Amino acid sequence: MDGILTKMGFSNTGTSYDIRPDYYLDMGQVRINLSELIGKRLALKYQNRKFCIHCGREVKKLFGQGFCYPCFIKVPEAEECVLRPELCRAHEGIARDMEFAKANCLIQHYVYLAWTGGLKVGVTRYHQIPTRWVDQGATYAVKLCNTPNRYSAGLVEVELKKIFADKTAWQRMLTDFQDPAVDFISSKAKALEFITGKDLTYTSEENTVYSIHYPISQFPAKVKSVNLEKESTVEGVLAGIKGQYLIFESGIVLNIRNHSGYLVDISF
Repeated sequence: MDGILTKMGFSNTGTSYDIRPDYYLDMGQVRINLSELIGKRLALKYQNRKFCIHCGREVKKLFGQGFCYPCFIKVPEAEECVLRPELCRAHEGIARDMEFAKANCLIQHYVYLAWTGGLKVGVTRYHQIPTRWVDQGATYAVKLCNTPNRYSAGLVEVELKKIFADKTAWQRMLTDFQDPAVDFISSKAKALEFITGKDLTYTSEENTVYSIHYPISQFPAKVKSVNLEKESTVEGVLAGIKGQYLIFESGIVLNIRNHSGYLVDISF
């Protein structure tokens, strides 16, 4: 079946603290339950056509995970503070779309620590938990603190990037089958101690460690990420799903979100 790729969604079949994502992919009017395909053969063939995920226009090049250039420079979903919260200006009344900012920037945010092949610090809106962690392929996470808006969370994150990474180690994340030897509560205490007295606006959170269990039948020893621009067909037995990656038994992995807007044919 043909369809335009967008990031994978999931339903949580676990609990609030023990999260078990059941993945799906919406292809137009059809929803494919990807978790049910693990252990089965799956093929994706790029049709050499791209469409903006916002306006739907066919284009030759996409920007920022699926936008045509005009949408990339004007829609609020692609504003600079999406990737760099400390640059948010919504609290000053400055945004591409203030109604969007009221619903997404001028709300409570969490600063957190997560294990994604390594310990990292991150920021997310309160209603994006656990989605943000699942999209990053985190296996454990702990909330450090909450802030009244995105800008305040960004300032806390900037400070904590001095002692923690802020990027996902994606190769380790995809081959990481063992529990990390990390004391998350001690790491949280270290983080809060580091930002104490630095004129930041936040309220510390409870000491609860969240765990996330992904539908994976086997972890590859090594992984090779595929770009559909270079390899138009990806096929094989699906071994698992983690973050936004499909993991095949051969060790090939495909980041679905990075190919948002690509027209593909999927068969299974």
